[in-house]
Amino acid sequence: THHQFGDIMPLLALYAFAGYRLMPGLQAIFGAITSIKVHKGALNILYQDLTKPIESTYAANTQHSKLPFKEKLTLQNIKFVYPQSIQMILNQLNLEIQAGESIGIVGETGAGKTTIVDIILGLLTPSDGKLFIDSTVITQENMQQWQENLGYVPQYIYLSDDTIIQNIAFGVEKNKINREQVERAAKMAAIHKFILNDLPYGYETQVGERGIRLSGGQRQRLGIARALYRDPQLLVLDEATSALDSVTEENIMQAIYDLSRRKTVIIIAHRLSTLISCDKIFVLEKGAVQDCGSYQELIARNQNFQRLAKITK
Repeated sequence: THHQFGDIMPLLALYAFAGYRLMPGLQAIFGAITSIKVHKGALNILYQDLTKPIESTYAANTQHSKLPFKEKLTLQNIKFVYPQSIQMILNQLNLEIQAGESIGIVGETGAGKTTIVDIILGLLTPSDGKLFIDSTVITQENMQQWQENLGYVPQYIYLSDDTIIQNIAFGVEKNKINREQVERAAKMAAIHKFILNDLPYGYETQVGERGIRLSGGQRQRLGIARALYRDPQLLVLDEATSALDSVTEENIMQAIYDLSRRKTVIIIAHRLSTLISCDKIFVLEKGAVQDCGSYQELIARNQNFQRLAKITK
C-alpha cells in the first residue's frame, strides 16, 4: 500500500501543479462570462443594430417617432442586482425629475450612480420596478422611441479620423447630414465660433486619430454637440468633465447650464462644485436616495454631502 501511494504521489503533484497553472486562465474565463452577463442588455442592442441591413436601419430611424417627454421622468421602486450576485446595487430607489430641470446625482463609488444612468438610457433592465416618462411605462416595445430622445456625453469622447461635421453627426451617412442641425448643435455646445474662426477649413477640417489635434475641452464640446445633433429632450453627462482642468470644466459647465433652460440635464460629476447651479441634487447611499435638495441646502444639512464635497475639492 505504501509502495502504491508512493507511485501515485508524483502524479497527484503533477495534477496539483497543472491545476495551479490553469487557475489564472479559469479565473479569466469566469470573469469574462460574468462580464458578458452583466453587459447583456448593451450587447443585445449592439447585436440588433449590427445585424440589421444598413438600408433598413436608416429607414427604421426615420420611422421611429420620439417618445414625448413633457412633464417628468420617474424611477419607481427600482431594484437592480447583477447576475450571479447577491449584492443589491439599487434597492427600492425612487426619484422624480421634472422636465426642464438640471439634476446632479452624487454618491460614493458603488452607490449606484452609473447604474441609474444605464437604466434611464435603456442599457440595463431593472430587476424590479418601473421607469416612467410622463405616464408611459418604458418597455422593450417603446424603448427605441425613448432612446431617440436621449443625448449622452461620456467622460472620454471618441473622435474618428474624419471631418468636424462628420464627428458631430456621428453615424449619419455623409449625404444625409443636416448642416443646419450640425451648426445649431455646435452653437448650443459653444464651439461654433471656434470651428469657424480657428479651424483652417471650418466644419470640413479633419481631426487627427482620436482627436489628438484638439484640446480636452474642445473634444468635450464636440461630444456635447454630437449628443445634441438629434435634438434630444434629455441630456445625460456621465463624469463628462472629470478629466479637464478646473477652468475648462467651469466654461463647459456654463454652456451646459445654459442648455438646461431648453433641455432636461442629468449630471454625474466628479467634483461636486460643478453642481452648484443644478436645480436639484440627489445624494445616493447604498443604492437608495438618501437626500435631495439644492447644493446650498445639502451643504448646510447633509454630512454625507459635506464629506463628498471635501473629498472631491
